[in-house]
Amino acid sequence: MKIKHLFVACTLTAVLFLSACSGSENSGLPKESTTPSPTQSTDNSDSVVIPTSSPTPVAYEGEKKSYGDLLAALIQGDMASKWVENTSDKDKLDGAEMSIRSKNGCLVYTYPTFQDAVDNDQGAYGDSWTTLGFFGQLGILLVDRSNCVETTSKVIRYPGLKDSLSESKALTASSENINDCLVRLSACFLDREVHLPERSSSSFDKALTELDELAKSGFCVDPYFSGGPGGLNSCEASTDNPGVQEGDLISEVSMDLDILRMAASSPSEQRFGKYMIYGDGWAVFMYNSTESHKQTFIEMNKVIKGTLIAKY
Repeated sequence: MKIKHLFVACTLTAVLFLSACSGSENSGLPKESTTPSPTQSTDNSDSVVIPTSSPTPVAYEGEKKSYGDLLAALIQGDMASKWVENTSDKDKLDGAEMSIRSKNGCLVYTYPTFQDAVDNDQGAYGDSWTTLGFFGQLGILLVDRSNCVETTSKVIRYPGLKDSLSESKALTASSENINDCLVRLSACFLDREVHLPERSSSSFDKALTELDELAKSGFCVDPYFSGGPGGLNSCEASTDNPGVQEGDLISEVSMDLDILRMAASSPSEQRFGKYMIYGDGWAVFMYNSTESHKQTFIEMNKVIKGTLIAKY
């Protein structure tokens, strides 16, 4: 069999951006989009694409911070770590405008907005995890080594970490929450009553059965695919299907953070492709899918009967 396996190198640790803010800090909370949610796209006989309405960008209303403010705050809050701007390393993480390093190897990459950080987060950098955070309106990706989160948490907010005083629940990759992220993008992580799940969380304990069904139905080069429980895996798509080029991969993911990150990425971030089929605890997509793949996704959804949407 010719199977390409893409196991999850990581899952995101991300973002309730300003979720724990209270009192005067509330003025910094972004406005919530009123864009309607996508709707169920299948019935018993057919499948149609229901594009998501254009999401409304989050508007940050708090005090604006600069990269210099962040560096100064890190130096003041953790003088022992000797934080400095790391000019030689700033371009090694996609889209980062500044890199700051401590003497013990902690790396902080900064982005103009929290959405930019979400869009550029790959979940890992080298052999280290990344952790999403924010400082004012700035988005943060921390390369998490040793106790980097602990030493910076007085300055950078890491809302993926549950507050010990909070009664918030972990945000799961339910269909409802996926809908919300597709519409509100990174703002779906802002609600006070939730925090993001652990990197390895698969709250629905979902095996990759949809990928199995697609393989058995002829959408993969392989006549049968055994997906196994959890994680991310892929099969090579058959070029007999509309729009499919040799080497295209049909992928399924069943880890909460991976699914939510994919849904919360900007439509302009097309790495995950235009189309997505999902259900409680799972999502099927093709990296870099375009309008040319539309009919293939419609036919695939007749088999797996999820919710089919176009992200842009």
